[in-house]
Amino acid sequence: MYFKFTFCPIILLLWASLSFAQNVNVVIHGAASIAKTDDNFVCVTLDWWPAEKCDYNQCPWGKAGILNLDLRYGALINAIKAFNPLRIKIGGSLQDNVVYKVGEVSSCPNFMKREDGLFGFSQGCLSMERWDQLNRFFNHTG
Repeated sequence: MYFKFTFCPIILLLWASLSFAQNVNVVIHGAASIAKTDDNFVCVTLDWWPAEKCDYNQCPWGKAGILNLDLRYGALINAIKAFNPLRIKIGGSLQDNVVYKVGEVSSCPNFMKREDGLFGFSQGCLSMERWDQLNRFFNHTG
């Protein structure tokens, strides 16, 4: 009996809220664009995952994360040049946990596994040295 009593007011509340719903028309005028992407647009994301990132006993990232990617690897350089113009985004899942070692920042920790951390990792650091390496790499590959 208690179930019927509580169930009835819930149904009445749902019905009442639906009866007050309004139809809304949305009109989009596509006469002016705010940006344009050409037909050859290709974008790639370099992610922050450390080599220790594993799921289901598989650790596919290896040394492919931003912080440990071999920027002198010829096949990578040639692949990036072949996709010209290529847009490369630095970001990914752990980007909110990145500390940038700039100015007065003295501590520059590596990403470490941490149960209570974002996606199971602690904060990690991008040093100015690595930032400079990445910039040289992007300039070299165009």
